[in-house]
Amino acid sequence: MTDVSGTEASATASCTRTSPPLPPITTSPPLAPQPAALPVIEEGAWVILQMGDGRNFFACAQSKGMMRLGRVNISLSGLIGVPYGSVLEVHPDGLVPLPGTNELYEDLAVGDMDGNEFTRGGGPASVGEYDGATSDNRDFTDTNTAQRMTMVEIEELKNSGASGHAIIQALASNSDTWDKKTAFAKQKWTRKKAHKYVVRVRAVAGNGTNVVQALFVKSGLVKSTAIRPDSIAQLLSYGNVSAGSRVLLFDSYSGVVLGSVLERLGGYGNVVNLFAGAQAHMDHVKYFNLPKEHLARTLVHYPLTGLAEAERARRRRMEAGVEEEEEEGDKRFLPTAEEEVKARASGKFVVYQKPVGVNERVEEGKIGKGEEEGDSFDRPKWLKYLEKKRSRLRALAEGRRLLLEGTDCLIVACRHDPAVVVPRLLPFLQEGAAFAVYCEFLEPLVALQDLLMDAGMLRLQLLSTWWREYQVMPGRSHPHMNMSADGGCVLTGIKISDGDKICGGPSMEGVEAQEREAVGGNGNSRKRYRKQR
Repeated sequence: MTDVSGTEASATASCTRTSPPLPPITTSPPLAPQPAALPVIEEGAWVILQMGDGRNFFACAQSKGMMRLGRVNISLSGLIGVPYGSVLEVHPDGLVPLPGTNELYEDLAVGDMDGNEFTRGGGPASVGEYDGATSDNRDFTDTNTAQRMTMVEIEELKNSGASGHAIIQALASNSDTWDKKTAFAKQKWTRKKAHKYVVRVRAVAGNGTNVVQALFVKSGLVKSTAIRPDSIAQLLSYGNVSAGSRVLLFDSYSGVVLGSVLERLGGYGNVVNLFAGAQAHMDHVKYFNLPKEHLARTLVHYPLTGLAEAERARRRRMEAGVEEEEEEGDKRFLPTAEEEVKARASGKFVVYQKPVGVNERVEEGKIGKGEEEGDSFDRPKWLKYLEKKRSRLRALAEGRRLLLEGTDCLIVACRHDPAVVVPRLLPFLQEGAAFAVYCEFLEPLVALQDLLMDAGMLRLQLLSTWWREYQVMPGRSHPHMNMSADGGCVLTGIKISDGDKICGGPSMEGVEAQEREAVGGNGNSRKRYRKQR
């Protein structure tokens, strides 16, 4: 009988043998969170210069750029390399950044003059804090006699090179009613004087919210040249515009809506921008600072005159159930020998080269026909012309393909009758897709709503937003005295039918004629307008 107790004991001992202890784990102290670097203004970028009195100016940051800001001409080279949101002060030699402040006039306090602090009612409260005091400015009378300084003395201060802050200090010290003012009244008075003697601006980025707000404020709040920011927000939200969408857009507001849509897409998706006339009007798109590669990848322009043919092609495709072969548009405008002969004969692509010794040959009478000008065929210019023509054909072919395949959402913001435009665009919208239509007036959208309701569209909503700004401060919250009366109306809905029932209205050629009359393209509309006046 074999004794295995020793073997079992040794196995047990080997199993229970402990390994050497591991070295202690040393943890490094957590790194302090680094503040995110603010984006800076690059050369060539468009920025919005906001002033304290509510005015907005669009400026392009260039090393040699100049612009007129108020009453002075300033250099725009000081904007390059400055973080967005910075406050800059206007000096004779340009814009000077003020680090450490985000407000325009917060450091121009003159409340510590003569021991008078910024308090309300004489108490220990700080600026803007409400302590229940009842003192106000009801006993003040604006008779222009409280200021002891004359205009001559103020001009002498300016000519002596005194800063704007020093002038404001002098005005406050020579005011008879300064000690009787409340802290809020002092703050308002200081800000009012700072707008005149200390010119400061805030450089903000050209994104959708800032650009739309600046254009709306710049239009004077009463003109119909801009859309209110909340109206564009409703168009994007109810139109279901998101990254990857295929948007059919008709914008008559110089690219404000187009820029907002492109910013929402973020470079993913497609936008078929319809335009009336010779070319698309997109003057305000540059303010959004969109990358050029995003525009080349997502934006396609398509004329209104081509919608009739695209509509017939789409209807034939739906009836036949097969896809039509796309036209090979790139085969046109190729640099062939035949096209080069035609270009030479046209005389449009010539370059002037002065012959050597032309004066001597003119004196000898040996100059021949055609040598006097020294013209020759400019082949690079001709090739550039052909490439431009081919790019237009490719854009038209791409727009036609997107229209035949159908779009995901429809956005209309034009000055034409929506009851004429929208029925012609709905056939290019896929079933179940959303649409949003903006109009400055209510009556055209009411007629369009009745038309779409008879056609069986779903979830039709006619919206009109009432918008008013409020001042929210401790003890003095109240609505602003000036407000926007009306921001237009928006009609939204979802397409659930082909829309063939409502496509019996006027053709898009009628819209094109309206556009030509609006811009005076035929030359006779202005004469008719003068006769009507």
